[in-house]
Amino acid sequence: MAHFTVIFKSLAPHVAAGFGDQPEAELIEWAKGQSRFPERNLTQFPPRRQLEHWCIDQCLTALGLADVQIVHDSNGKPLVQGHSQPHLSIAHHSGAEGCWATVALADAPIGIDIETEREQLRRIAARFLHPDEQAAIADDVASLAMAWAVKECMFKAHGPALDFREDLRLGWPGQSAAQTAGITGTVRGKTGQYRLRKLTHPDGLGIAWLAFGPAH
Repeated sequence: MAHFTVIFKSLAPHVAAGFGDQPEAELIEWAKGQSRFPERNLTQFPPRRQLEHWCIDQCLTALGLADVQIVHDSNGKPLVQGHSQPHLSIAHHSGAEGCWATVALADAPIGIDIETEREQLRRIAARFLHPDEQAAIADDVASLAMAWAVKECMFKAHGPALDFREDLRLGWPGQSAAQTAGITGTVRGKTGQYRLRKLTHPDGLGIAWLAFGPAH
């Protein structure tokens, strides 16, 4: 049976995040009748990708946006069909148990991301962190997940032509302060504040880090 749990919701900016799962047979039926993504024939997508789209649909519905349709520009950036406003950002992260998903809408450019704590982040840290950031964060998986999520937000809000190591820089305050006050991020000299939330799986099967911003 289809199941989606909203774990976090905010009105300033409009953000919804949660975790969902749905049997393949039900996903196929949803894909046949859905109108959320009018440019995409989701019946041709594999079940994992169908689930990601369904979870984004559930996030938008949780925000009271049942009729909003999502299209994408030439860079793959999601847009509200027929409108340049509000700015929209979406993210999802699939695993064996289901899919984390999140959506943000705001009057100014915004990015959102959701990331789980996984060992792979240690292996790729040098690809997305400047050496100064690596020295500050070290190899703590939770901190790496937080940093990755924030950099994804920065890229989505200000990209696409940005280098994660050089153009997107974090003022790492430590894990505790980052959870409390967020993280300051600088994109080619433009500074903003990015918020973080720790989300717990509805059945206690792990956590994910939600990041969104910049705050306006």
